[in-house]
Amino acid sequence: MCAPVAVIKGGWRLINVADLITVNANRYPDCNAVICGDDGRELTWVEFDRMVNRFSNGLIEMGINKGDRVGIYLPNGPEWLIAFFGTMRIGAIALPFNILYKTGEISYILNNARAKLVVGAAREVKQNILNILDDIPSVKNIVTLGEPVEGAVDFCSVISKNSDILEKLDCAEDDVAAMLYTSGTTGRPKGVMLSHKNFMTKAALNSDALLLNEQDLFMTATPYCHIFITVTLLGPFYTGAAVLSMSRFNPEKALELLARYRVTHFAGVPTMYIYMMNFYSPEKYDLSAWRYKQTAGYSMPPGLFNKIERTFGPGLCEYYGSTETSATVTYNRLGHSKTGSIGLAAPGYSLKVADEDGNELPAGEVGEILVKGPGIFKGYWEMPEATEEAFKDGYFRTGDLGYRDEDGYFYIVDRKKDLILCGGYNVYPREVEGIIYQHPKILECAVLGKDDPDRGEVPEAYVVLRRGEILTEEELISFCKQRMASYKVPRFIYFIKEMPKNSTGKIMKWHLKERF
Repeated sequence: MCAPVAVIKGGWRLINVADLITVNANRYPDCNAVICGDDGRELTWVEFDRMVNRFSNGLIEMGINKGDRVGIYLPNGPEWLIAFFGTMRIGAIALPFNILYKTGEISYILNNARAKLVVGAAREVKQNILNILDDIPSVKNIVTLGEPVEGAVDFCSVISKNSDILEKLDCAEDDVAAMLYTSGTTGRPKGVMLSHKNFMTKAALNSDALLLNEQDLFMTATPYCHIFITVTLLGPFYTGAAVLSMSRFNPEKALELLARYRVTHFAGVPTMYIYMMNFYSPEKYDLSAWRYKQTAGYSMPPGLFNKIERTFGPGLCEYYGSTETSATVTYNRLGHSKTGSIGLAAPGYSLKVADEDGNELPAGEVGEILVKGPGIFKGYWEMPEATEEAFKDGYFRTGDLGYRDEDGYFYIVDRKKDLILCGGYNVYPREVEGIIYQHPKILECAVLGKDDPDRGEVPEAYVVLRRGEILTEEELISFCKQRMASYKVPRFIYFIKEMPKNSTGKIMKWHLKERF
């Protein structure tokens, strides 16, 4: 691990984000660090720390040096955590990507990053990596978890045969700890370089924001390969709270785990709460220990926010951030939320709502949200021009349209690229979606712009009904006309069985355009 060079908490001096595990192994050696919700395995902090050291030693033995990129192609679970922190502990760069990715996506990321080693689930490696290895010359070794794979190193053997004593390695807080690739909605995915300082500052911030203590248990089913880990992993680990993992989200399983383990904190995208509400009953699931409910990923309509709190009780807080900001830059304080708002700026962050020239706009006016603070990424991997374009006068350009109120609370109106221009009027899809969500028969909805020869664009809505409900296009349009200006009312309604979503639960609107 890295030589301790910076004070961060409680007198402990450390800088590498993986050293958080060692701190907790000294403070709470016999307390649980990780619980696997899939099979019930439990790791104490001491056991977790030793396994991370063993994996680090295994990487060194396989020729991984400081700065080398290590691909992580695993589902959520203890092994993902061991590989992630084991990579960063020796100064190598963790390169996590989604277990749902296929050959084209994987080939691009591994080649672009020039990864030297891949740690993957055996089945997925066989299906999606072995047949393209010749096209990825940088990869020298593969470590697999699960059934034996010819030519690969077994994950469990790396853990069993290596020493749990690791020599210290010097590193700097500005060294890259991990690279996460953006979703690529506006072009090829970009590698977002995040430093140990980015991660460490966000670990401290999210620990405070989540009101965590060392006896808490934090659960999520969002993919660990997502920047959400600064909330769902680093926040708890900074404090010494344990984490409960799920390899993939299932609403009934999630409710069962929340009740069985008496989880205190849960984080998820709005879609997860929607699905859990469909299966929840207080007679079946005792969720009395659950006191903090966090949501992020995409902005939540006020009507949905209220439904969740009516179902699961108070304690729902919305956070806002992006991969480039290491997640959280605003959040609602528990007990002081404003429904529909993404909250106040996080401590240490400066936000402004600006016009096209970067000039700050007064309260109530809509513009692009710009962010400055200690969690802002180092840049895009080997893309200096894209990095430069992402900033304006030292502020990161989020691409989100929003405004702030007189009290300093921020509100997301929509993505800049999703704005609908209808006959000279601006139509923000999220505003229209918020109205549609008020209809009791609606489970999910998405509003897009449709080309129109007279108005340029008109709104159209795709909706998923709650189970067993019936609703006509005319009824929903009439509902909308009573609640919004005529130019905002969707001209077309499409009833579909389910929304296309990415791995983090975001609705992929461009898929809707392609399909319909």
